[in-house]
Amino acid sequence: MFVNENTGHDHSHHEDLTALLDSEWQKSQSNKVIEGLRTEKRLENILEEIPGFDEAFQHKMDCLDCSDGRVCSGHKMGLAGVGILLSPEEKQILIKAVKDRGLRVTGHDSCGAAGMAFPGPDSDSHGYDNAKALAEATGSEYSEVHKKDFVSPVHNERTLVVDATGRFDCANWKEFPAQFISSAPAFGLPDSYIKKEIAALSGIALGDHGLGERFDAANPFYVIVSADDKETLNHLMGVALDSLGDFGNRVKVDGFIAPAPVEQE
Repeated sequence: MFVNENTGHDHSHHEDLTALLDSEWQKSQSNKVIEGLRTEKRLENILEEIPGFDEAFQHKMDCLDCSDGRVCSGHKMGLAGVGILLSPEEKQILIKAVKDRGLRVTGHDSCGAAGMAFPGPDSDSHGYDNAKALAEATGSEYSEVHKKDFVSPVHNERTLVVDATGRFDCANWKEFPAQFISSAPAFGLPDSYIKKEIAALSGIALGDHGLGERFDAANPFYVIVSADDKETLNHLMGVALDSLGDFGNRVKVDGFIAPAPVEQE
């Protein structure tokens, strides 16, 4: 799991964290997307009925942030640890994609992907070094997102968006539930990596540092695939299902075909 949290907190801290997660859970239960999914409505129909759906696909994506739902520095594309878990060959694919898209690259505090790649007290510094190296390799602007800038102080993600369109600005669509974002398919990364990222990010959500035991069969964590065509949608939903064998009915996979691109003037 992509977890890099301090251990050994006192009892009062644990109670505060639990209360905060409980509060976030209750707020998310009234989200229109979550409410609709619980009633088995078609996801495309749910989204089309909520203000801002078409607009969420009309922005130029301008930054590569970590998949972490607490981190959003602009019109966000996401990748765990901005690629810290990629193989050298996969890293070359990402470098080309970031160059082609002209994305700003960010590093952030408490990066769990960095903790997985480099366990130990210096993991954050490795995370920042990786982000800086990616920015340098792509000629991109580099910036940092610190805890004071986090969207939420806790992992409150109800969904993981696996975005193949490279256009879904769900992080800035206020009506959409809190989410991890994996733009791996939009960057052209292989299914083997996409599976690893889906499993690991879902593991955070269902673990002690996310909403965890609150997820069950009636209130699952949703992996949502966004694609431009039915073939890609069906393929990635299959990839997602293959990634989630350990989670049983606490995770559900759904998806939709995105609105057609709007011609930029």
